[in-house]
Amino acid sequence: MNIKTIIVASLAAVFAVSMIFASGTLQASAAPPGETRDSDVGKMLFKFNILAVPNGDWSADDTVCPNSGHRVFFERVDSGLIGTILYKLDQSASGIKITDCDGTADGTAVVKADEKVNFYIVLRVHGKVTDNLRVMCTESFNDVLTSGEDLCIIDDSTFTKGKSFTKISANMFDEAYEEILWTLETSTGFRNAEVRFYEKLTV
Repeated sequence: MNIKTIIVASLAAVFAVSMIFASGTLQASAAPPGETRDSDVGKMLFKFNILAVPNGDWSADDTVCPNSGHRVFFERVDSGLIGTILYKLDQSASGIKITDCDGTADGTAVVKADEKVNFYIVLRVHGKVTDNLRVMCTESFNDVLTSGEDLCIIDDSTFTKGKSFTKISANMFDEAYEEILWTLETSTGFRNAEVRFYEKLTV
């Protein structure tokens, strides 16, 4: 083998190795599957799961929420109303916290969030492919009059199991106490969905 052949072979090997490392780097820096990555979406701030459990099987103190504060519970139904999630947007809040995780008894779970933070609330349904979750988003009438802010990006929609998140609600800091209510229904059964708060960027 002459020197020219050796040099060409060496360069080809170096190029192949470089492509492998480059490919690995691109893959590692790519957004994880299912992540919300619009240009106005920043880092994830908080997440929790909505769980529909059989027979209202939840007995712990709902104000203590001994589950790392990242799950809310409702009674599982074949069809009909599941319950509601009340989001309290309050300037006095520190970060985001579930303050009532048990919706099996009274049908309501409560999440408190810092109103001074701009964020999106997004949703993705897990569980069986036949499961669905209808989310009806409403806001306090007084809040709308005070700030003129539309807290519900989607007012009423039904979701099935999927890989991507959907923006349901959004908050922009406006020095007003605000509330968002998600009313949850199903027509074919529902077990599990994931909710995330993402930083809302100004672009």
